[in-house]
Amino acid sequence: MSFVQIPKSSSRLARRSGFTLIEAALVTTIISFGVLAMLQLLAVGTVSNNDGAEMSTAINLAKGVRELMVGMPVADPTTPTNWGAEAGETLATYDDIDDFDGRSYSPPINGRRVSVAEFPEWSQTIRVQTVDPNLLTTTVPNGTTAAVRVTVTVSRNGKQITNYSWVSFDAMP
Repeated sequence: MSFVQIPKSSSRLARRSGFTLIEAALVTTIISFGVLAMLQLLAVGTVSNNDGAEMSTAINLAKGVRELMVGMPVADPTTPTNWGAEAGETLATYDDIDDFDGRSYSPPINGRRVSVAEFPEWSQTIRVQTVDPNLLTTTVPNGTTAAVRVTVTVSRNGKQITNYSWVSFDAMP
């Protein structure tokens, strides 16, 4: 009688040819954590991208007001003691920077004084303050110097997005 002996190593290989349930569960858990991290990264990236686009729009709207004021005198040459818009002036006829003090525009305006209808939820608020020409952070009574700080606050749906400021000077006599 002859016996066929099966080597023990080949029988072991036959039993270890697949993954165990624990190994499959660990792989699934590790991959799940990776996928969740990627989804969270995508969500944060999307929010950051939206915030950046909103900030770019706000800065461009503020720069439109600055462009509109380039070359304008600080005060009206014919009535320099009057602060703000003179009687009968409108946006189309504002001829000096102080005319814009306290004005708000919603929808906002661009550098050509045209309302930007594509942005109905946006607004611009303009503040013009006279400043000491030797210390630009110090405000002085309106109309007392030839230097003004213009601040444009741009908001979207009532939420302030940015403040954009610059200083303008009238030519000294």
